[in-house]
Amino acid sequence: MITALHKGIFSPFVTALIEAACVVAYFGFLRCGELTVNTDFDASCNLCLEDITFEEDYAILHLKTSKTDPFRSGVNIYLFKNNTSVCPVKSLIRYLDVRRSRFSIACNSSPLFVMENGEAITRTFFINHVRSILESIGLNPSNYNGHSFRIGAATSVASKIEDHLIKILGRWSSECYTRYIHTPKSTIKQAQLALISD
Repeated sequence: MITALHKGIFSPFVTALIEAACVVAYFGFLRCGELTVNTDFDASCNLCLEDITFEEDYAILHLKTSKTDPFRSGVNIYLFKNNTSVCPVKSLIRYLDVRRSRFSIACNSSPLFVMENGEAITRTFFINHVRSILESIGLNPSNYNGHSFRIGAATSVASKIEDHLIKILGRWSSECYTRYIHTPKSTIKQAQLALISD
């Protein structure tokens, strides 16, 4: 997706915005509603510029609210540098640089992710742009939704890290995270073959 995004299908601003939003959503196991707004921006619950801080090797994204935080105590999501083309820290820095050059004056309570008109990124805008990218690379965009980054992240690490770490990364308190993991048919076949092997 990121490679297709850099082929110029959107303006440089939208490219930086969508890249940062996608990479942060993936590495942060975010729900679409945690980085977008449905209608009006509310600094008390939506992501603001002040909700991102940078350290030497990582960035901290502070979610003020989420589905798994009914008491709104907030949670910090650590996004570590990984020195790849999909580094969440590099993507955020690149987006913030482009954002600053377009909107030089912004207060800390301004939306973190903004569209070209300066308003907070909406769910519809984000999903439509993600679907455009998917279509451009030959994937059926109707198979993807606002939870796709969360599902993709959980599925990607399911066979690589321990279950309790998946729960921590996705901020799950129950075993419901297993619903997000898509098991390939080839893995199911291997499991069934193991039932008959000596």
